[in-house]
Amino acid sequence: MKDIEKVIKHGIFDYDAQSDVLYVYLQGIKYKESIDLGDIIIDIGENGDFKGIVILDASRKFKLNKYDLKHIKKLIAEIEINPDVIKLKITISVLKRNKEIERFTTAKGLNDISLPSGVVCVEC
Repeated sequence: MKDIEKVIKHGIFDYDAQSDVLYVYLQGIKYKESIDLGDIIIDIGENGDFKGIVILDASRKFKLNKYDLKHIKKLIAEIEINPDVIKLKITISVLKRNKEIERFTTAKGLNDISLPSGVVCVEC
C-alpha cells in the first residue's frame, strides 16, 4: 500500500458471534453511504470521512473460530483509495493459547462514489 496519509487511532470494534459479524466504527461521524466490497462493507460519513467497516462471515474471512474472534487484542484497517479502485486490508491480533497470532483479510472494489484518493489507517 501507499504511504499512510491519515491515521485514526480511536476506532472501536465489536464482534457479534451469533451473526458472525465484525464491526469497526468511529463515533461522532454521521453516516451518508456505503461501499460494498462483497462480504465487507465500508461506511462513509457525510464529509467523505471513514465511518466504519462491517465484515460479514468474519470467522471464515480470518480463518478463526468465533471464540477467538471474541478475543481480538488489536485491529488495523488500511484503506487505499484511488480514482477507480478501493483496496482494503484488515489485520487482527488475537490471543490463542496464550500466544498472540495475526490474521488478515483483503478486499477490493470500485470507487463508484468518487471518494478522493488517499490512504487511511484505522487502529483499534
